[in-house]
Amino acid sequence: MSKETIRAFLDEMRKSYQEEIDAVALPEGTHEYVEERIAQDDGDTLLFMLKLGYLMGLQTGFAAGREGGDRPTASDIPGPLQA
Repeated sequence: MSKETIRAFLDEMRKSYQEEIDAVALPEGTHEYVEERIAQDDGDTLLFMLKLGYLMGLQTGFAAGREGGDRPTASDIPGPLQA
Protein backbone atom coordinates (compact mmCIF):
# COMPACT_ATOMS: atom_id res chain seq x y z
CA MET A 1 0.00 0.00 0.00
CA SER A 2 1.41 3.37 -0.98
CA LYS A 3 1.52 6.56 1.03
CA GLU A 4 -0.95 8.07 -1.44
CA THR A 5 -3.41 5.21 -0.82
CA ILE A 6 -3.12 5.71 2.93
CA ARG A 7 -3.56 9.48 2.56
CA ALA A 8 -6.64 8.97 0.35
CA PHE A 9 -8.14 6.51 2.85
CA LEU A 10 -7.59 8.87 5.78
CA ASP A 11 -9.01 11.81 3.82
CA GLU A 12 -12.14 9.79 3.01
CA MET A 13 -12.54 8.67 6.63
CA ARG A 14 -12.12 12.27 7.79
CA LYS A 15 -14.85 13.42 5.41
CA SER A 16 -17.20 10.58 6.33
CA TYR A 17 -16.72 10.52 10.10
CA GLN A 18 -15.53 13.99 11.12
CA GLU A 19 -18.48 14.54 13.48
CA GLU A 20 -17.87 11.23 15.29
CA ILE A 21 -14.13 11.84 15.43
CA ASP A 22 -14.63 15.33 16.87
CA ALA A 23 -16.94 13.85 19.53
CA VAL A 24 -14.15 11.70 20.95
CA ALA A 25 -12.53 13.35 23.96
CA LEU A 26 -9.05 12.01 24.59
CA PRO A 27 -7.47 12.22 28.03
CA GLU A 28 -5.86 15.53 28.97
CA GLY A 29 -2.25 15.61 27.86
CA THR A 30 -2.68 13.29 24.87
CA HIS A 31 -1.80 15.95 22.30
CA GLU A 32 1.31 16.95 24.22
CA TYR A 33 2.34 13.29 24.62
CA VAL A 34 2.04 12.69 20.87
CA GLU A 35 4.02 15.86 20.16
CA GLU A 36 6.77 14.59 22.51
CA ARG A 37 6.86 11.24 20.74
CA ILE A 38 7.20 13.02 17.39
CA ALA A 39 9.93 15.35 18.71
CA GLN A 40 11.83 12.34 20.08
CA ASP A 41 11.40 10.48 16.77
CA ASP A 42 9.59 7.70 18.65
CA GLY A 43 7.81 6.14 15.71
CA ASP A 44 7.58 2.80 17.52
CA THR A 45 5.23 4.25 20.17
CA LEU A 46 3.17 6.09 17.56
CA LEU A 47 2.80 2.92 15.48
CA PHE A 48 1.86 1.00 18.63
CA MET A 49 -0.85 3.57 19.33
CA LEU A 50 -2.17 3.24 15.77
CA LYS A 51 -2.17 -0.55 15.95
CA LEU A 52 -3.90 -0.50 19.32
CA GLY A 53 -6.63 1.81 18.02
CA TYR A 54 -7.03 -0.35 14.91
CA LEU A 55 -7.29 -3.52 16.98
CA MET A 56 -9.83 -1.95 19.34
CA GLY A 57 -11.87 -0.80 16.34
CA LEU A 58 -11.82 -4.29 14.86
CA GLN A 59 -13.00 -5.76 18.14
CA THR A 60 -15.79 -3.19 18.44
CA GLY A 61 -16.90 -3.82 14.87
CA PHE A 62 -16.82 -7.58 15.35
CA ALA A 63 -18.86 -7.33 18.55
CA ALA A 64 -21.40 -5.00 16.91
CA GLY A 65 -21.69 -7.38 13.96
CA ARG A 66 -22.35 -10.34 16.21
CA GLU A 67 -25.05 -8.38 18.02
CA GLY A 68 -26.55 -7.10 14.79
CA GLY A 69 -25.66 -3.54 15.71
CA ASP A 70 -24.91 -0.65 13.43
CA ARG A 71 -21.94 1.67 13.37
CA PRO A 72 -21.97 3.84 16.51
CA THR A 73 -22.99 7.47 16.13
CA ALA A 74 -21.45 10.43 17.94
CA SER A 75 -24.12 10.20 20.64
CA ASP A 76 -23.15 6.55 21.32
CA ILE A 77 -19.54 7.42 22.08
CA PRO A 78 -18.87 7.75 25.81
CA GLY A 79 -17.04 10.72 27.35
CA PRO A 80 -13.28 11.04 27.69
CA LEU A 81 -11.29 7.85 27.40
CA GLN A 82 -9.97 6.63 30.71
CA ALA A 83 -6.44 5.28 30.88
